[in-house]
Amino acid sequence: MLTSRSLLAVPVALFTLALSSVASAGTTVPLSSIAALPAPVALKVPNAVTTIPGLSLKSKEGHRGTQWHDLTAATGRGYCINQKQFGFRCASTYGSGSGAEGEDLDLDRLVEKDGVATLERTRVHFDPAYGTIAATGRSQVTLTEITRTAAGVVVWAFRQDRAIVVLARGVGGGVEGRQMASEESVIPFVSADGCPFAGARIDVHKPEAGALAQLTGTLPAQGTGKERVIPKFLIDASVSRVARDPEALLAVRVRMQE
Repeated sequence: MLTSRSLLAVPVALFTLALSSVASAGTTVPLSSIAALPAPVALKVPNAVTTIPGLSLKSKEGHRGTQWHDLTAATGRGYCINQKQFGFRCASTYGSGSGAEGEDLDLDRLVEKDGVATLERTRVHFDPAYGTIAATGRSQVTLTEITRTAAGVVVWAFRQDRAIVVLARGVGGGVEGRQMASEESVIPFVSADGCPFAGARIDVHKPEAGALAQLTGTLPAQGTGKERVIPKFLIDASVSRVARDPEALLAVRVRMQE
């Protein structure tokens, strides 16, 4: 479970691998072909709420008269709690004590229908002092499918602020480029704790300098007993622009691991 004070623990070797894996040999698309997530539309905020569609809050007694609050996303319906502290962090649960300050979280939902994938994002204000949550804004974007492999890995993308977000189902972790770090000394790792999908941001502010990200994940298990295997995959993604390109390009490559 994620907490407001928890830190990521991902091997530094993953970051080294990401730096050495530029996805130039994969599927390439111009950034202009990727839809942008619009600014959230403000929602009417009720006085006190403990349930939002796709998100529930439960409270229990904590230490010395305090309370502990647990948020749980309805992952079975495609919801996931998204936080961007020290990197793109996705989790099915999030918790905080009543002594913590209020904060804003994103509740993301990935939906596929009639061959089209969309991401709906609800901005949620979580106030641990009062034990309440409130939906303050909502936006939605149609995801651009970048590649789909024979093994069943599908990679989508959308634009968000100064970044391209690359995401897929079954992702367990990864790493973003250092351009997305909140502090110079921090490596922006991706985590996905109990979520059906996760993504990574790639900075597009200076595409001529190049920027990349990498995601790791698994597909559903195949076989039974001693023959049971869990296919693993790597997604290498990069944004770049050279003199001959009329605009910046996103390149994505999916590699299956033994």
